[in-house]
Parts: sequence; structure tokens; C-alpha cells
Amino acid sequence: MAAYNIRMGFGLDGRLDLDAVARVLRGADVVLLSEVDRGWWLNGGHDTLALLAGRLGMPYVFAPAADPVWGDAVLSRFPMRSGQTRRLTAHGAPTGAQALGVTLDLGGRELAVVATHLQPPPGRDPVEQAGEVAAFAGRYANGRPLVLGGDLNTEPDDPAFAEFTRAGLVDALAPARPLRTSPADDPRTQIDHVFVSPGLTANEVRAPRTEASDHLPVTLTVTLP
Repeated sequence: MAAYNIRMGFGLDGRLDLDAVARVLRGADVVLLSEVDRGWWLNGGHDTLALLAGRLGMPYVFAPAADPVWGDAVLSRFPMRSGQTRRLTAHGAPTGAQALGVTLDLGGRELAVVATHLQPPPGRDPVEQAGEVAAFAGRYANGRPLVLGGDLNTEPDDPAFAEFTRAGLVDALAPARPLRTSPADDPRTQIDHVFVSPGLTANEVRAPRTEASDHLPVTLTVTLP
């Protein structure tokens, strides 16, 4: 599994390079993406998500956040059905945000997956949005195993991070901390996270070094009980 803010496919060199992004993600069975676009003028109007999914050979579910062509996505090699999306309250943030819930069929067992990208108000922690996402995820999972992840724009000691643990979720990346993910060329903060419901275990946790985006991806193996 991987969670990655891909910055619309633009690397630190300012070039659109979906092959570089695909190399980072190849081998993952489930991918949670932030900052995905479907035709922004910045990249010439390309559908970055469709092009990347084609390179990976993975179907996807997309949810708009800031506008109809920019948001978050889940890609999966497992059968997947679209579930729900919840627009998050801005709380003064300039960019829109949402939470996307999809359900994966793992051969007779279901896994709920929630992808999001929190947008903090200027100078503040995105604690209100974190609470909204945690509540949405709990309702969507409805007792099923759950994985929640994305660019949460909060660090492990911040109030927004605590909203997820307060909701009963487990920090899947904790065994590898410090696992700094931003900025990609000199990682100093961990703002990309994955949480799981109790009973799920995570191992092989990594943040592979790459300059395919301004964030590093986080990768891990999640095992159901």
C-alpha cells in the first residue's frame, strides 16, 4: 500500500513526469493519492490520473476537492466499488478538501479505505477537518477493517493528529518514526500519514526517497487479522 501527494505529477525540477511517479508506486496493490488533477491548464489539460492509472494498470475512484478536476483518488488491484465522498468544511482554508471512502473486496472480506488531504486554515492546524474525517471514516467503515491515509498537513504531536487516535485509529507508521516526508529534497516534517483500525498490523513501513513530487510517498504492508 502507498499514500502519496503527487503534486499533479510535477517533480521538484518543475517538470511533469508521470513515469517517475509510476516508478515510485509500481508494486503497490492499493494507492491513495493527493493533489490529483483531471485537466488543469498547468499541465496542458492532461488527465493526470487516467494517464498514471494506465501506466500502473490499476482502476481508480476519484473525488473532487478544490474543483471538479482536482482532488484525491484511490487506485486498487483488488475489486473496488465507489462508496461515499464528504466535502469538508473549509474553516477559513483557501483550498477545498474532501474525504473519499471506497470498499475493496479482498476475496470475500471487505476493507474500507478513506483517502483525504486536509487543508489547514492560515497559521492553524487542520483540527476541525481532522475531526470531520475521523467521524466520516468511522461511519463509512461501520465495523469493517479500515485504512485511512493521505497528506494530513499535521505532525504527530499536533491536535489534528490526535483527532484520529482519539477516534480509536492506530498510527500505522509509528514503528518507523521519525518518517519525515516533506519537503522531498530535505525531509524535515512528517505530514503524510496512514491510520488503521485496531487489529490491522503494518510492517515494511518506508518513505522512499524520490524527487517525483515535493512530498515523499509512504509505503507499507497492511495485514488483516
